[in-house]
Amino acid sequence: MRLSSFMVLSALAGAPMSARAATDPVEAIRLHDQDLQSLLKRYQPSIPAQRDTLKHMINEIFSFPELGKRSLGKTWATLKKSDQDTFLVVFRKAVESSSMKRLENYRADSTKYAASVGEGDRTAVTATVYRNGKSSKVVYKLFQQKGSWQAWDLILDDVSTLHTYKDQFATIIAKEGFAGVLSRLRTKSAGD
Repeated sequence: MRLSSFMVLSALAGAPMSARAATDPVEAIRLHDQDLQSLLKRYQPSIPAQRDTLKHMINEIFSFPELGKRSLGKTWATLKKSDQDTFLVVFRKAVESSSMKRLENYRADSTKYAASVGEGDRTAVTATVYRNGKSSKVVYKLFQQKGSWQAWDLILDDVSTLHTYKDQFATIIAKEGFAGVLSRLRTKSAGD
């Protein structure tokens, strides 16, 4: 089963307080997924508070500064601090908007987790997600910051979220410059 890269982001992105407190990265991801599935079961789009909670949960565990910096590659270092900050705000909003438009992609019937691979404050957690009799492999690339595990990449069925953004941004920057990236991200987030 092919899940969108935004499912990956959402799966990464929503660690509730219990998951953030987990010292084991597998437990952090498992707790996050459990809380996300619970919220999705009772989610009613007509209730704004539920929408805000879901959006926050989907995106909380993800490190937008790390993903953003890596996605822009060498361009990141050429930007003024104010441009970096603007990019991160616009990038996060675009990802959040996209994730909320694809809620069905976040639903799972069950998930199995393998032991984490890595040491210290860098690791990867692999999950096999089952939905409607099909499975997908999701690899969460994590680092520990301020006592919580945060994702800087999500690989879904061998497709890296980071590499997807990096390739897209490099193409846009080559043709339209950094301003083109901001413009396209703002368009993506419009209407949320």
